[in-house]
Amino acid sequence: MTLPVPNLDDLRFQSDLVDEARKRIIHYCPEWTEYNISDPGITLIELFAWMTELMVYRLNRVPEKNYLKFLEMLGFQQEPAKTAETNITFWLSALLPLGEEDSTSVIIPAGTEIQSEDQPDPVVFTTSRELQINPPLLAHLRTETNFNQNNLSRLGVDIFRPLSNPPQVGDTFYFGFNDRNDISGHILRFQFECEPTEAVGIRRENPPWVWECLTDDGWREIKLSTYEGERDTTGGLNNESGSLTLYTPLEFSSQMLHGLQAFWIRCRIEQRDPSQGMYTESPRISNLHVYTVGAQVPAANAQVVNGEILGESNGEPGQHFTLLHAPVLNFEGDETVEVEETVEGEAVFVPWTRVDDFSSSDKFSRHYMLDTATGEVIFGPSVRQPDGSTLQYGRIPESNRRIRVTDYRHGGGVRGNLPENKVDVMNTSLAYVSRASNLNRILGGRDQETLEELIQRAQREIQSQRRAVTAVDFEQFALKSSKAVARTHCVTPEVTGTGAVTLVIVPDVFDSLKFGDLHALTVSDELRARVRGYLDKYRLLTTALNIEEPKYYGIKVKATIVAQDFASDADVVTEVTEKLNRFLSPLMDTSVDDENARGWEFGRSVFAAEIVSLIQKIPSVKYVLDTDMSWRIVTPMNETMDDFGEKDSELQPLNKMLPIPAQGLVCSLRHEIIVTTMDDYVHGGAA
Repeated sequence: MTLPVPNLDDLRFQSDLVDEARKRIIHYCPEWTEYNISDPGITLIELFAWMTELMVYRLNRVPEKNYLKFLEMLGFQQEPAKTAETNITFWLSALLPLGEEDSTSVIIPAGTEIQSEDQPDPVVFTTSRELQINPPLLAHLRTETNFNQNNLSRLGVDIFRPLSNPPQVGDTFYFGFNDRNDISGHILRFQFECEPTEAVGIRRENPPWVWECLTDDGWREIKLSTYEGERDTTGGLNNESGSLTLYTPLEFSSQMLHGLQAFWIRCRIEQRDPSQGMYTESPRISNLHVYTVGAQVPAANAQVVNGEILGESNGEPGQHFTLLHAPVLNFEGDETVEVEETVEGEAVFVPWTRVDDFSSSDKFSRHYMLDTATGEVIFGPSVRQPDGSTLQYGRIPESNRRIRVTDYRHGGGVRGNLPENKVDVMNTSLAYVSRASNLNRILGGRDQETLEELIQRAQREIQSQRRAVTAVDFEQFALKSSKAVARTHCVTPEVTGTGAVTLVIVPDVFDSLKFGDLHALTVSDELRARVRGYLDKYRLLTTALNIEEPKYYGIKVKATIVAQDFASDADVVTEVTEKLNRFLSPLMDTSVDDENARGWEFGRSVFAAEIVSLIQKIPSVKYVLDTDMSWRIVTPMNETMDDFGEKDSELQPLNKMLPIPAQGLVCSLRHEIIVTTMDDYVHGGAA
C-alpha cells in the first residue's frame, strides 16, 4: 500500500476563496452592498481567488518534484522511445542485368528517407545500412538425383527435365547463384521457356511444388509473389513461356551444398492439397533467364542528425549542453559526443565515452552522461569533500573548445506502427529506382517511458535492491531489460526440478496477434540475448538461468448463435470474434476497459462453460445455440498466417476443461461464428 500524498493546501476556488471573501465584506467594508457577479468588486475577488488557486496548485506540486529529484539522485532516468522497424523494399525501373554482359549495380545509400503520405505529420523511416542491388549470376542448374551434373551450360541446346521419370513426391531441382554478387533480400524473376505440354496431371494455377532458399538455419520456404504483374504465369512449367517472382529474405546467404558454394534456391515437389494434382511427366525446360526486380533493406522510424555542434566549453565543471531534437534514441555504434582537443599541434575532435554516472570517473576520464528524455549532454561535476578540497568526477572540456555529436537519431514511438504499404514516399530520387514501400505491417514502436511508469519501475527496483534473488525480481528485471518484453513469468527450481531458474517471456506483439499472426510470438535470439545480458548483471553467479517461450495452447471456438433483432449478422460475428480474441490472448488489450481483455494468466485452465458465458453476455447475442471447441499446441516458430486451415488435423476436442501448466498460456486460432435464426436451427436440426 502506497503512503498517502499530503495535500499542502486544500483551499478551493469557489467554496474556500470566493465565498469566504464575500462573507467578510460586511465586516471589513459595510458600505459595500452589491454582491452580484456583475459588480466590479466581485470580479476583483474572483481574479485574486484564481491567482491564489494557482499558487496552491504550484505548492502541491512540490512533493512530486522532490520525488522526481530523489529518483534522479538515485540514477533513474526515463527509458527512451523505441523505434518501429521494418524492411523497406525498393523496386527498379529496369531489370538487372541491363544487358547480356552488363554488371551494373544500383546503390541505395544508408540513411535514405522514406515516409508516409496520408498523415498531416508524416512518419519518416531511414534505411539502416547501404543497399547494393546486384544482378543475379546464375551458375548452377542441378537435380537432386544427379547433382554432379550442371545442366545450365546445356540450356538452349538440350532440354532440361527437372523431375524424375515418372515424377515422385520429393523430386527437387536447384538453382545456384555465384556469390560474387550478394543477392540476399533480392527480388528475383525467373523467366522460363519450356516445351508446352498438355494434361500432365497438375492444376496449372496451383502446382504441387514448394520453393525454398538456403540460409544459415537451413532451408526456408519462400512464397511465390502474387502482386500485380508478378504472378506465376508458367503453368507449373508447362506453358511455352512464363515467369515467376520470388522475394528472398535478408537471411538468404551463400552456403556450401554438396561441396559447392553458392546462393541456393530449390523447387521441391510436395502435394499439400489433393486439388493440386501430381505430375505424370516432367516439365521440359528449354531456356532460363533470371533477373533482379528489386531488393529490401532494414529501416527504422528515426531521423538521423549528423555532426551537430553543441557549443563551446567554458572550462568549468558540470557543463550542460542540449541537442536540438529531443527525446533522442540511445546511441548505437559510432554515435557519441566528441570534444575538440589539440593533438600533435592540430585541433581534432576526440570521441568521449558515455557513462550512466560519474561514480567511477576520475579527472582524466573522457566521460559524459546523456539524458535521452531531454537530449541533455552532461559533463562531470566537481564535488566538495568534507576537508574542504574538491574532487573532480570526469574530465572537464578545455575552455573555448567546440563540442559536437557525431550522429544521433530522434523519433520512434507508437506512431511508427503502420499497416503495410503505408511508407511509400521517397524524399529523394534515386537512379534506376521506381518506387519503395513496406510490404509488411510495421511493429516495435514504443513511446518514451512516462513519469508514472518511471515511478512504478523505481519502486520495483528499489524493493529488489538491484539483485535478482526471488522469482518476482527476475520478472521485474526482465521487463526492464527491453520494452519489447510484454510479460514474464519465473518458474523456480523447486517447480521445474532442473536446478535452474526458468524465465518465460512473451514479446510485445499485440498488434500482430490482432491479425492472427502467431509467428510474431516467437522470442528471437536477439531478444533472448538482451534479456540474458541484462539479468547477468543482477543474478547470483550460482543461479543457472533458462529463457524460454511459454507453452502455447491454441483455442478454436465454433459457435452457432442467434443475434438480437437490432443487430446485423456481420456486426455480431465481428463483435463475438473480437471478444474471443481478447479473452483468449496472452497479451492485454489496453485499448478497451474490459476485465476479460487483461491477458490470460499463466497456468490458468480453460473452461468451456466460461467461454459460452462470455459469448452469451455480449449485448448483440440473443442465444448461444451450439458450441464446438478444440485446441492444439502452438509453436510460434512454425506458424504462418496460412496455418489455420492446414493444421485443423492437429485439433483435439475441448469438452469441459483444458488444464494449462504453470508455464502455459492460451492464444486464439481462427474462430468460426455462425449466425442463424431459431426457426432455421430447429428445422435444420429436425432434418
